[in-house]
Amino acid sequence: MQLISELTPHQEALLCEYKRKWQLAALSTQPIDTQKATQTIKAIYKQITSVEEFDIIFFDSPFGIANLSFLNCIYPHEDWCNPRKLNNLIRRIEKQLLKKWLFSNTFHRYIVSPLIEKVGSQLDICLWNYLQKQLRFWSIIHSLIPVNLRDSEKLSPVWKSAKTNQQRRLEGLWHFLVSGLVVPDAECSVCCLLDYCISELQCFPEDNLWHILKTFVADCGWTFFFQDFCFTCNRPYKVMLNEQDQPLCENEAVIEFLDGFSVFTKHDISLS
Repeated sequence: MQLISELTPHQEALLCEYKRKWQLAALSTQPIDTQKATQTIKAIYKQITSVEEFDIIFFDSPFGIANLSFLNCIYPHEDWCNPRKLNNLIRRIEKQLLKKWLFSNTFHRYIVSPLIEKVGSQLDICLWNYLQKQLRFWSIIHSLIPVNLRDSEKLSPVWKSAKTNQQRRLEGLWHFLVSGLVVPDAECSVCCLLDYCISELQCFPEDNLWHILKTFVADCGWTFFFQDFCFTCNRPYKVMLNEQDQPLCENEAVIEFLDGFSVFTKHDISLS
């Protein structure tokens, strides 16, 4: 098979359009349809694991997970505010998160990487590298939310009622959680590259994997994959950026979620 080695002027002109299309997708404020999200998450589990039975728990924002609210979802009948019982409860949740996460790199190994390998193999390496450079961008939402989630667990009644050593262990749960995290807006950059190559250069993808990746980006928010359960979040209802993808006002929230979680930033951060 002859490799694609160059772009026509028309194909070159479309690069900016595709990049902007997927930049806007990364900033979507369309509320999550729980039925569609459930179907998409089940398709992902079927692709990356043999697990068939698991719970999908929806949150209004990542703050609902970072502030330890997820503890009551996993063990709803336990008294998390009882310091005498807390050590055993923390040990149980640490063990469950440690042994049963589905690493975020599993998602990339079984879904994203095969797509990139399949499509990339149809292009000359110089053109492939050029397209990666031209179509790559960073999600401002993915960049800013983790910073604004810092110390969220300290707002939890569980953390407030815990002893000092217990508080430190509760603070460490976030590191277990993010090991299973996949962020749809962060996947928009690779979707941009694949979409352009498939639509404009007529590259052939792994159709099932491409469908899974596109629907994940379209139908899901931040998602934490574990064997027994999956946490997934709604999108923000407001993203305040100007035409240069920079915050409109330095002292106002650039991202807001329905549960009140707000994200602030400075003017010198953009999507480009």
